[in-house]
Amino acid sequence: MCAITAAPGSSLAASSVAAPPAPLCGDGPLEILLTNDDGAGAAGIRALRAGLLAAGHRVTLAAPDHNASGSSMSFSWRGANVKPDPDDPSVFAIAASPATTVVLGATALFPPGHRPDLVISGINDGANAGGLLLISGTLGAALAGTMLLDPPIPGVAVSAERLHGNEPVDSVANRAQLDAIGAHVARLLGATRGWFCERGRVVRARTVLNVNYPGLPVSDLRGVVVARQGTAADLRVSFVAGADGAYSATTSRTGEPDARGTDRDWLAQGRVTITPVSGVIGDDSVPERALKRRLRRF
Repeated sequence: MCAITAAPGSSLAASSVAAPPAPLCGDGPLEILLTNDDGAGAAGIRALRAGLLAAGHRVTLAAPDHNASGSSMSFSWRGANVKPDPDDPSVFAIAASPATTVVLGATALFPPGHRPDLVISGINDGANAGGLLLISGTLGAALAGTMLLDPPIPGVAVSAERLHGNEPVDSVANRAQLDAIGAHVARLLGATRGWFCERGRVVRARTVLNVNYPGLPVSDLRGVVVARQGTAADLRVSFVAGADGAYSATTSRTGEPDARGTDRDWLAQGRVTITPVSGVIGDDSVPERALKRRLRRF
């Protein structure tokens, strides 16, 4: 039996050579664009960066130069000054919103012809679950990669309740907890990255995995569950006037429970939750037929 060989450049040769799998679909190191909404110097993002680097990934940190919590997907169209870290050329503090830092980082801070394999946002100080997701700058930053980049880049958004809520986020104990979560996220990424893929190609590039950690030591976590997003929002916001006449927001927690099987419900039970989120906004529970009937009459 003789072997069939194809001349270089022929259609047979082109069709017989399979394209290499996307890096995200393998198990090797990734090019990660790391961001957050708490600021480039926040304890959470620094712990997550350390965990990803220890796992062998290449990380470019591009995050706001200020706390931009609650900014959702707000966008800065101009004046986005970039300040590189003088001690680390892979770290950038940017005078812009979290979503802006992702687009700017992916299109201007990577070498020509290179782009991130994945956008990771976090670790946010406090959970981003339930009805509050729409205002989350942590989630908004990750979604920016799926909606504003061409081709889109999938993402992971990571948030965590403080281990010691009565201590500053950068206390010794809370920093140790963030370091442990950073290492746990790196392992979790190894187990979940293939979910974005089929047959070696990225097919869920417009999706973000929203990950939340309860306020428990990592050694006491009761497992990881895929949970649907809850609808309750236990945060209440009001404004009060200061002595200078300027109004400032104050917040309080209501403790309102959420439905069983939702992200907030599982968090209360000590589970790490993962919720796939896309930029497609729509409520399947809304009675569209009734709305259509009203529009026909209109």
